[in-house]
Amino acid sequence: MMKPKITVRDLSYSFGACPVLKSIALDIERNEILSIIGPAGSGKTTFLKILNRLSDLDRSGRRTGRVLLDDTDISKIDVTDLRRRVGMIFALPVVLPFSIFSNIAYGPRLGHARSGRERARPGSERALVEQSLRNAILWEEVKDRLKEPATKLSGGQQQRLCIARALATGPEVLLMDEPCSGLDPLSTAKIEDALVTLKKDYTIVLVTNNTKQAARVADRVAFFLAGELVEYGTPTQIFTKPQDRRTDDYIAGRFG
Repeated sequence: MMKPKITVRDLSYSFGACPVLKSIALDIERNEILSIIGPAGSGKTTFLKILNRLSDLDRSGRRTGRVLLDDTDISKIDVTDLRRRVGMIFALPVVLPFSIFSNIAYGPRLGHARSGRERARPGSERALVEQSLRNAILWEEVKDRLKEPATKLSGGQQQRLCIARALATGPEVLLMDEPCSGLDPLSTAKIEDALVTLKKDYTIVLVTNNTKQAARVADRVAFFLAGELVEYGTPTQIFTKPQDRRTDDYIAGRFG
């Protein structure tokens, strides 16, 4: 039996005396979409930031417990390498003030510069940009506009560009913090289609406030409440046969 891609055990996190996560324990399997749901203030975004140590940037935070990536504690992985392997896409797309092409090529170019390796040849660089855009289901819409500023893209296109930019650096895990927040239904559907395709090659952790979206795309769903993992399981289990009354109340809209 294959070991989980990410193993979380007794994970707690606090800001000063304020607990944000409380003894979280779960496994994130390879090539699955794990969707995390729960009301605001449940610790969902903090959980994502811990997985690639963006939480380290806040000196007031304190983490206990273990997070393993491929059986290695993330605290023992070089943070730059960890963030390359575990990429993150945020709720609001932030494109670089470059062309569409350069937005995708920037990460790999920076990686070559840091390692002292020669930059990729133009042909292979273009192939990487094209493949990344295809994987994000954006290529057909921008293939004749690669020299245009990325800021000219629509909001939904910019979010898919951010996904493509993350893919170009060669991650193994994608963390997504409400990537469809504020997008129209068509853009949301395209991103959901991309996620279902991407899980063949990547492990995806998706935070969403849209329970219907979680039901559509997730292989498993975790319900967070006030920093606790209340329960997690298949979408069928969570959305039709929840074991905890609090889960049922949240899904039914009685709070949150």
